[in-house]
Amino acid sequence: MREARQVKPPLQLQVAHPPDWLPEVHTSADLGRFGYHFPHPKQEEDILTETNVKDGLHLPIPVAAETWGASETFRRRSEIDTVAELEDLMNQVFARRAGAVVIPPSTFRMPQRVTPNDAKRQAWFADLANPLVPLHKLGKSVPHGAKGQDLLDLLHAHTVAIPRAVWFLRVFGANEVTGLRHKPAYDPTQYSVEWANVVTSHLKKQLGDIILPSAPRPTLNIKSMFRSVLADSETRSRWTSKFTYSLDLLRSFYSEGLVDNRTFLTWLVLQMCTCNLAQAGFVARLADEYLDGILACRALSRPFVDACLSKISEIRSSSAREYLPSIENSLKVFLQRACLVIPDAFISPRMWITHAALLQQILNGDSRSNHATCPSDTIYTMLADNFADIQKRNDAMWFRNLPPRVLARLTEAVSDVTRLNSIGPTADLETFAFFDGGIENEQLFAAKLDRLLTWSVTPLQFGDHRPYVAATILRRARAQWGARAARRDSAAPDGKLQDLLFDWLDRDATCNDVPSVALLFGELVRSELFSYASYVQRLIARGEPGLLYSEENGSQHREFLRWIPLHNSTPAIVNQRRVTLYGVRARDTPEENNEREMRRQVRLVFPEIFNPGMEDVPPPLPSYCTTLLDAPRYQQVRTVRQWFLPLLLKQLPNFLDSPLTHNVFVRVYCIAIDMMTQVKCYRAMLELSLGVLERPCRSESLTIVLEMLRRFSPIWAGMGVLRVITFALYAASQLCKTRGTHCQALLELLLEMDAGRYLEMSARKNVEVEITNFAQALRPSGGEAEPCPKNLPEILLLSNDPRPDAAYMLANSLWFHYHKSPNWAWSIWDNTFAALRVQVNTEARDARYANFLLHVDQHLPSGLDEHVARWFQETGKAELISIDSVAWTSLTHTLLHLVVQGVLATTTILKGLVYPLWSHALASGTADCEVYLRAAHDIFTRLVLSGEDWGSDMVELQRVRARRQDVFCAPHLSLLVGAIPTLVFLEHAQHVPADLRPRAAALRDAVCGSVEFRQGIYRDLNAVRDAFDKSLQYDALDESLVEPLMDALRLILNVARTDTASIGSSEWLDTSALLSPWKLAATTIEVQFSLKQMGERLALGTPNRNTKVDRLIAKFMHHHMSTEEADLVAEMARGVGPTIACKFVNTGFTCIANILKGVQTPLTSHGVQEILDVASEQLRLLAHVVELARDDQTALPVVDSQAQDSFIGALASKIRAFETLLAQPTPTSDVPSAQATQGAVLMARLLQFNMAFRGVWTPKARSLGEGLCKSVFNLALAHGAGDHLNPAAFPLFLDTFVYLIDELAADAKSNSTDIFRNYPQIPFAELPADMPAEYRQQLRCLLPYPPPHEGVADLVYASVDASGQTLPGLPVMNQPWDWVENLGDNAVRRPARRTRREQQRISIPRTIRRARDGRYLVFARDWAETRTPLADENPARREDEDVPPGVLPSAFTARRGMSPASPAWSRQSATSSRLQSPTQQSYTRASAASRSDDVERSSAGSRQQAGKRKASTNNNPDSDIEVIESPSALKKAKTTKTKTTKTTLVKPRAKRK
Repeated sequence: MREARQVKPPLQLQVAHPPDWLPEVHTSADLGRFGYHFPHPKQEEDILTETNVKDGLHLPIPVAAETWGASETFRRRSEIDTVAELEDLMNQVFARRAGAVVIPPSTFRMPQRVTPNDAKRQAWFADLANPLVPLHKLGKSVPHGAKGQDLLDLLHAHTVAIPRAVWFLRVFGANEVTGLRHKPAYDPTQYSVEWANVVTSHLKKQLGDIILPSAPRPTLNIKSMFRSVLADSETRSRWTSKFTYSLDLLRSFYSEGLVDNRTFLTWLVLQMCTCNLAQAGFVARLADEYLDGILACRALSRPFVDACLSKISEIRSSSAREYLPSIENSLKVFLQRACLVIPDAFISPRMWITHAALLQQILNGDSRSNHATCPSDTIYTMLADNFADIQKRNDAMWFRNLPPRVLARLTEAVSDVTRLNSIGPTADLETFAFFDGGIENEQLFAAKLDRLLTWSVTPLQFGDHRPYVAATILRRARAQWGARAARRDSAAPDGKLQDLLFDWLDRDATCNDVPSVALLFGELVRSELFSYASYVQRLIARGEPGLLYSEENGSQHREFLRWIPLHNSTPAIVNQRRVTLYGVRARDTPEENNEREMRRQVRLVFPEIFNPGMEDVPPPLPSYCTTLLDAPRYQQVRTVRQWFLPLLLKQLPNFLDSPLTHNVFVRVYCIAIDMMTQVKCYRAMLELSLGVLERPCRSESLTIVLEMLRRFSPIWAGMGVLRVITFALYAASQLCKTRGTHCQALLELLLEMDAGRYLEMSARKNVEVEITNFAQALRPSGGEAEPCPKNLPEILLLSNDPRPDAAYMLANSLWFHYHKSPNWAWSIWDNTFAALRVQVNTEARDARYANFLLHVDQHLPSGLDEHVARWFQETGKAELISIDSVAWTSLTHTLLHLVVQGVLATTTILKGLVYPLWSHALASGTADCEVYLRAAHDIFTRLVLSGEDWGSDMVELQRVRARRQDVFCAPHLSLLVGAIPTLVFLEHAQHVPADLRPRAAALRDAVCGSVEFRQGIYRDLNAVRDAFDKSLQYDALDESLVEPLMDALRLILNVARTDTASIGSSEWLDTSALLSPWKLAATTIEVQFSLKQMGERLALGTPNRNTKVDRLIAKFMHHHMSTEEADLVAEMARGVGPTIACKFVNTGFTCIANILKGVQTPLTSHGVQEILDVASEQLRLLAHVVELARDDQTALPVVDSQAQDSFIGALASKIRAFETLLAQPTPTSDVPSAQATQGAVLMARLLQFNMAFRGVWTPKARSLGEGLCKSVFNLALAHGAGDHLNPAAFPLFLDTFVYLIDELAADAKSNSTDIFRNYPQIPFAELPADMPAEYRQQLRCLLPYPPPHEGVADLVYASVDASGQTLPGLPVMNQPWDWVENLGDNAVRRPARRTRREQQRISIPRTIRRARDGRYLVFARDWAETRTPLADENPARREDEDVPPGVLPSAFTARRGMSPASPAWSRQSATSSRLQSPTQQSYTRASAASRSDDVERSSAGSRQQAGKRKASTNNNPDSDIEVIESPSALKKAKTTKTKTTKTTLVKPRAKRK
């Protein structure tokens, strides 16, 4: 076993390796990875000392940061002569520089051009393509002949290596520049521009070979075959080789500055705009490589962003989208990088409106989920923040989402009135906030209190619920006010509230409607919000004259004392009131006589209560109780509530005990409700109804009580007693449940009143379960459903059945057989209608059928109403228009009876029968409509209007009134309003019988005059306007019907009619109704509708409208309105049609131009204030008018050329005036700086508003465009630094500037293709020194492109004057074509061998130096260059590299010998901007990899063919050091005849020609 045991291999040492995902510190030098410190021998952590073992490893602090300070250093320095030391140091520096090695003068000469024959030219290019032939041999002369694109094709045909091709082209270009240098208008950059045009034309020609097939034309029978250059492998290979070679050349040209970067990038951006989808992939790849250059300047990035958005939209709408995901993703990345680097490129309102949704998705939508485009939450946050800022700035310039102003007095009043009118039947005033913090502010509380009290009594508002609402809201406010006083231990609010209420009552402007004031203050007295005794005492104390009833000139307070009721009075208060009104000696007062007469009349009306044996039926209520109806409210309340109500509560339960007296109860209850309604004793009515609910009664009696409660639900909501009613209804439901009866109406009203607010969850659940169980009992499950036949003859025979319960038995039988059929109720109604249609007209027969339908309704879970409504929609209309007048009489009786019994809703008959018949009568155009139109009028009159047609049957009248409340509530009110235009058309229709036309007008006037209709209208005015507008078709509307329709709308809104003060009258703007908070909302709707219909008529070419519209709009614009009035008028004109909006805009621009022209220049404080007061309000008005058309650019108005020329001329003049005013270093005007800034901002906003419209770029506007750009930019500079620095104004002017530039560039009539046109041309150094860094960075992308080259940055030509002072001159200009490499003598070459450590030694200092050089000043650079070590200071390196004496070290020669065009700006485009961008790791990885691959591909061939030959360029992308052979070494080899010494040295400094 010991031998069988396997021998384990020895354990191997574990070597620590860093994770692969850690990035390397350097691309070539072995410096490890970030954040990883590999273990090494003898590290401190492995040394086990006693201290380390006991206490752990503690590294000493390098610097005692907590106790270290600079005071000791300064003290030591102050003890010695520091200045002397610095002087000695500088002397040594100058001495070192004087003794520095001097570079010998160069003997380099530019290769000359020769014109060889074709054979020699071909041989020369063959040698150029051969890497074995040194360039020194070819550099003596270069062939001359081919130029431009032909020369590039020639290089590609010979497959010349990129470095050698660049050398040749540089020599070629240098010779070309030599001939141009001595010309007078010589521009060193001109040849770079020309060469850029050559290269871009070459690329464009190659991209032009990639085309897409054209769509087939159906009309042409021509067969053609599309052949793409990329379809065939051979042509694709040739094209790809040529395009790749061109890109490699371009990369070198761009990096070395041989092509003008601005020209090339401009072409690239324009190519992205014009390329097709097949070319877009190649252009996108090209844009990815040079994206940093594009994003450095807004002039390039703005059209580039627009092109990317257009291409993405084109891709998504293309059928080939599934094949282009990579292009779409690349374009998205471009947009995200642009958003991070230069957000100003997205500031373009027109681009924003077009691509807002796409930008939302790319920048703020899917960026988090797309890990390839957004690797971190930080970048996502930056994108989201930048996108939000872009959206806010674009919306501001497009005048969208304008911030609302602080509510002023009138606007706040309108808002409060609208909120009060919105209180409906189910409103919960416990959560209704009216005062909104006004309790804390007594002045605001007093204003709102005045508004609330006036609203509750003014006849301009409607509804008996208003006084109760006011009392409830004030009671809650008093409770909050008292709680606050208790917390603060201050005085109670009762005294202050009493004073406020007395002051309101004491004003002369108090409403003259004394009954309404008495009703309001009666509720206040009842709620103890107002003390009646204190009121009387105060009147007596101040000696109020005219309080006695016997005085002739009575005081207003005497009427208030007579009318204000006392619900809970005491003998003392009653006696005090009596003495105040009638004196001390009065024994018999008129009030006592009236009360006796009122009681006598009430006894006659209710004989069942007071005279049970009286058999005569009393006349209607108004004819007997005139004294009660005309008496002051004090007497009405005393009579009804304190005398009559207790008798009713005592006697009515006696009629509920016996079924025989049920009819007596119903009659007494209905007449009592009608009497209390007329005298507005609603609290007595509520007490009576709740008292009945407490007693057990029949379902019929209970249903009538429930109908009354539902009818007056708005008043109960105003009283705040919905909770009390809900619990009373729940108690009644429990009482019915104990008695074993079910009342469906009670349960439905209970849930409606509760609305999920008052009942406990268990109680509400029990009610819902009871309703569900009842429905299941009426429609049990199980068994097969017996289909209901279409014809039911037993219904037709019902009229001949003599049995009194025949209707009930038939209904029960039909339910038993067909209740499982879903359409059995629909069939029963259809057969009943057929029976009514053929039978002889008798009221008894109609009542029998109505009773039969009532029993059917009781057998349906949801009632018969929904089935009849469905019948009206399906077949009802065709059936109704075909019956005769006799059948209509039977149908009308039946329908009215069903409405009274609650089987059918009034809204169902109106929606399904009346409104459709009106419309059909209008559309028929024949006189055959008389029968059904007359019947529809009759039914509408009896269901909706007064109760005169019901005769003396008070029970049916009250029940119908309870049913009609739904007609005036949403959503049925909009149907009624929409039917009013139909009545107007019927009134003017010639085919309608003559007697029915005025009746249509009478119906319209009657329904619009009802209080319930007006109350419903003012509850939601906007819904009313929409319903009225939807019912009209302007294209088919006769001109003669316009004014009648407007009169109908004014009648609905209860505003001025045409014959009084309409919008066409001259004094319309001065009427009080326009600025009245009670009518302003309605007037606004009238104005909006009028303007809209005027615009529609104008659009249809109607004559006689143009003048009227112009006159109306001129009144708007020329009327000098206050801020509040301007806001209100702007709201009126909001959303008008395009025709009216166009006239508003043109008239507005003309008015604003006149205002600007009227202010003289130079500006004064008064003139600027006039502009601010008038022009700003008119601008806001115009902004509201066109706000709804902003989303559709085609719907924006077209500005008239005359109005535009006048406006833009005046605006440009004032902008220049403000520019001059703000540019003055010392103020010479009386205009304050803040006021001048406000005026300039207003001018900028006017310019923004103007540029949004179509047709604004007239010839005059284009001529002023350049001057406007300069002025607006100067205003931005003025507010970006100095005394006028303004963080709000600077971005506004800057956004206006870029908006103006984009609009000028987008002008279709502008022939300029220069995307840099109108951009500022000032150098970056000339910006104000005190400008914040954020503003400087924002302006940098607007300044000339590109920034100064690294080689000539901060360099100027200087001269020395006579006194020896240096005078700086013009800046040094980069001249990349003025130099070429000095190749030196031919020498034997050997490949350079360097270890990785030596590569680190070369590349690391170069990298550090290169990072520093960008920050060097002139003196610092000279200092670095003079720190040159001698040849013998580093013997090891001299021995290794064989550096001859007199030659500068590598670090210096690489710096000094490097081409001055070595493009710091262009070369660093691959790294520098990415280092600054937070998207470095993800956005540049693919681009850097592709560039390194291209470099390797371009140099791979030369490396393989050269064998041992050293490559001409270093493969390290981070190194610009090129290893060549030393010319001095070659000379030494020739003189000594010894073995050639192979040396390596960096490229010597190129000699300029």
